[in-house]
Amino acid sequence: MLDLEIRPVPPALRACGTARVPAHPIARSRYTSPDFAAREAERLWSRCWQMACRLEDIPEAGDYVVYSVGPLSFLVTRVSATEIAAHVNACLHRGRMLREADGHATQFRCPFHGFSWNLDGSCRALVNGWDFPHVDRESFRLPRAHVATWGGFVFLNPAPDPEPFERFLEFLPAHYATRGWDLGQRVKAVHVRKHHRCNWKVALEAFIESFHVTETHRSAMTYLGDAMTQYDVWEGFRTTRMISPRGLASPNGPPLSEVEVFRAGMRPALGPRAELLELPPGMTARAALADMRRRALLAEGLDVAEVTDCELIDTIQYHVFPNLVLWAGWGSFLVYRFLPGATPDVSTMEILFLQPVPPGRDVPVAREVKEIGPDESHAAAPELGGFAAVFDEDMSNLAALQKGLHAMASAGPVTGVVQEARIRHFHACLDAFMEAAGP
Repeated sequence: MLDLEIRPVPPALRACGTARVPAHPIARSRYTSPDFAAREAERLWSRCWQMACRLEDIPEAGDYVVYSVGPLSFLVTRVSATEIAAHVNACLHRGRMLREADGHATQFRCPFHGFSWNLDGSCRALVNGWDFPHVDRESFRLPRAHVATWGGFVFLNPAPDPEPFERFLEFLPAHYATRGWDLGQRVKAVHVRKHHRCNWKVALEAFIESFHVTETHRSAMTYLGDAMTQYDVWEGFRTTRMISPRGLASPNGPPLSEVEVFRAGMRPALGPRAELLELPPGMTARAALADMRRRALLAEGLDVAEVTDCELIDTIQYHVFPNLVLWAGWGSFLVYRFLPGATPDVSTMEILFLQPVPPGRDVPVAREVKEIGPDESHAAAPELGGFAAVFDEDMSNLAALQKGLHAMASAGPVTGVVQEARIRHFHACLDAFMEAAGP
């Protein structure tokens, strides 16, 4: 398909991950066991790099975001124009959380007794200091996690001696150096937090394969080549990718004409009006869909004239270990983050839209996060637009998956050699990471 492009194909799209991942069952206890969840808290979340927020979440000195994962909580704080810190979100006096919601502060003052710290974590005030002669005020600082930035994201790592951030990023900077892909040049326009009744890995795995499209998203199989998806697993790397082509009917469905595929591909945007469309002469459905997308983005002032059809309409999606999913190109501007809940049976999925900024225009930053309960439809967040219905289709599986994993009589899920290779690779990386953390 790339060979049919009439515009230069970026090297990132030519890259191909061909590592084979043994197709063995995945132990179901990994999704249901409190012991396994506790092991993740101890050996994964306390030691790995993880996306905490966007830079636009904390634009001014004093802005902070509360980032919590498992039992850990941090105040990701803009200390100054050049410094970002992630302080442990607990008072050093009696341990009360210093903040329970995002906001702005000139100091972090504990609501319990009034002990306070400056934005840089240094001690500001010891209440009744005469009663604490044993406390060295200079060392009475809020502990910090390590912090790094890339692509407009702020990452943190709680480990005392974490792996180098550059090693964690692997080949992402090279791939996202593709013209127009830089996520640091985009703005968070939507932020939705959806709570689910399933393990965080169950939710993650539902979004890193296209195998489920035929059954779960039946309307999409008329224009999405799900079984023709390219799955990239690179030997020696944790990051994986998939590219699902649009403008092609699924081979799992009935044969469709080019005009039928074209109309189906336009239906999510136009509704019934798509049935009136005719395929431009000499164009395939794929080329016509890409042309419509290109012209729409050009009309917004975005420089996509020489962008390939693949970048405009295909699902190009990277999984960044352990819990971050980034889309690439111009087809959709989505980011997903998956976080564990209080028990192995609950989790949170966060959905972000990172919008390109046309020249001379402003894109409002979504500083407020829309919360959606486990039994609510994604339609509760109108900012999701047409994606709400698609996410609801995915949601229809998640709680039932978790219940089924508890009920399973076999060892655990059996996955396909190709289409679910990313899932098995993720579990292999998870095991390797936690084993390296020690006994």
